[in-house]
Amino acid sequence: MRIWYLAFFLIVLPGCQRQSTTYTILGNIEDPQNQIALTISSVLNKHLADSVKVISGDGSLANLDSLELGRADFGIVDNYSRFSDNVAAVLPLYPQLLHILYRKEKAPQSLQELFSIGKIFAGIEGSGTRRFVDELMKDLGIDKSECSFVDVYDFFEADVIFAFTDLLTQEELRDLKGYHLYSMDEVANLGKGSLVEGICIRHPQFEPYVISRDLYGTFTEHAILTIKADAILVCRKDLDPRFIYDVIQTLSEHSQDLKNINPLLYQFSSDFDPQKLSFTLHSGSRKFLDRNAPSFFERYAELLGVIITIVVTLTSTLYTIRKWQLQKKRNKIDVYYQRLISIRRNAQLADSAEILHALKNELRATHEETIELVTNEKLLADTSYMIFLNLLKIANEEIDRKLPLMVGS
Repeated sequence: MRIWYLAFFLIVLPGCQRQSTTYTILGNIEDPQNQIALTISSVLNKHLADSVKVISGDGSLANLDSLELGRADFGIVDNYSRFSDNVAAVLPLYPQLLHILYRKEKAPQSLQELFSIGKIFAGIEGSGTRRFVDELMKDLGIDKSECSFVDVYDFFEADVIFAFTDLLTQEELRDLKGYHLYSMDEVANLGKGSLVEGICIRHPQFEPYVISRDLYGTFTEHAILTIKADAILVCRKDLDPRFIYDVIQTLSEHSQDLKNINPLLYQFSSDFDPQKLSFTLHSGSRKFLDRNAPSFFERYAELLGVIITIVVTLTSTLYTIRKWQLQKKRNKIDVYYQRLISIRRNAQLADSAEILHALKNELRATHEETIELVTNEKLLADTSYMIFLNLLKIANEEIDRKLPLMVGS
């Protein structure tokens, strides 16, 4: 029989164990997104039972499409990308800076003029950058038909370039040596109603950002006021909340691996404001953010303390009142004890049948009176009342025994 039990456990128990799942995360055509995807995969594979592998991605917009079609589980997209019901935000990764460049021979005096000095590159159609530029043109009252846009293949033919990127590399700066960086306003106007602040009010996904002087060497001879938008890790909305919780916790515990990729990732944190995200926050992310939130009892401890104090005080008061009422009812029976004692004493001293009959009538009246009090709950029908009834019976019997003697005499 034991052999059968052993065989049963060997067959059934492996089937009860949870099978690990392999998830996919989309890489990107450029860094740091691709390096971030590789690092996230490496960190999660080291510390989680489930595995994550990197597959080829083609940029923020294409990554979003792949997630919607179920071709991948995770991706990195711009926070300003179009909204999707099938995609949820996991957490923000790093800020992407808006670099606006124009050819050195041009000299735009305003943002409006910037759109009229020549050909414009603003990302591929449908991208977060293109959506921002389209919205910016509407805000400025610029008709799209008045502008000439070029695609990525004609990038270096553009007179003006809009691009949300991380910090530019030295190689990129060399390729862009024929351009200047455009500042959207004077840095001194920041906090004083600058143009950048107006843009951020209309588009709360963005925040002002100052590219410091000499950050890019001679490329930035003075500080540049621009904006930033987060690149965020997103996933399919139907992924297991427990797994997403574990993903954030693991990345948080090993955040240094991400921070070493790029200076802009140094501020990476698993504690963030979900109100600034353009996508619905995944329920697993919500649970992680609420992990240190006070429980119901902790949140309302003070109020509960007041309520308990009131209840205890009220209960104590009601108990005291009830006890007083009961004692008042008990005290009433003492009056009838005294009356019975008086009747018995008078019966012993009685020298005629008439007196005994009168005392018997008094006993009957006393009995009826107590019955009425008990019925109206003004007298307790407890042990004291039982003793009273017993004494009443004794007094009646004593009178009944003495009556024949008085009649005979």
